[in-house]
Amino acid sequence: MNPGRPPRPLEHGAQQPPGADPLDLLAQATGAALDSLRRAALTDPGAPTPCTRWNLATLVRHLADSTAATRELLTGLPPGPPPPPGCTPARHELHRLRATLPDLPRDAARLHAIALPASYELTLHAWDINRTTGCRTPLPPTLVEALLALAPLVIDGVDRTDLFAAPLPPPHPADPTDRLLALFGRRAAPDA
Repeated sequence: MNPGRPPRPLEHGAQQPPGADPLDLLAQATGAALDSLRRAALTDPGAPTPCTRWNLATLVRHLADSTAATRELLTGLPPGPPPPPGCTPARHELHRLRATLPDLPRDAARLHAIALPASYELTLHAWDINRTTGCRTPLPPTLVEALLALAPLVIDGVDRTDLFAAPLPPPHPADPTDRLLALFGRRAAPDA
């Protein structure tokens, strides 16, 4: 994804499959991102990441920017200044977003169109940060399964330039996380 660019909302009128509420998925993705930032704070900010053009500091800054933009879009607040760099400001933005979610209406299609792409953004970047820090803890399985089921709403028919890498064929056999990562141009490195 492009640094400084918030996740793009779904096209107007796109329908989500029943079962997974995008605001609930966003809350789970926020938790995954918060968990990854605990380790990022202890890692060299210049460390390379799976996002080949970004080091860890750039990825964390992007995560903070995207989180702030998502909160602003969900609440209708005007854009504020960008968060400062670092893990602490990124965690602050994630906590602010998570605190906003319970007060939002659950049946607002406009909010779902913002929350769903943001759920992918936070989940995938949590994985990127985990890989960078050497953490092999899997992403939450229920989150991964829901994101797999809803992926066509986010990536089908979308120009992926500057949003996501081209999809890769999933490895065989592929677990759900491997399939999700492959859809977004990532491949889990074999565990050492």
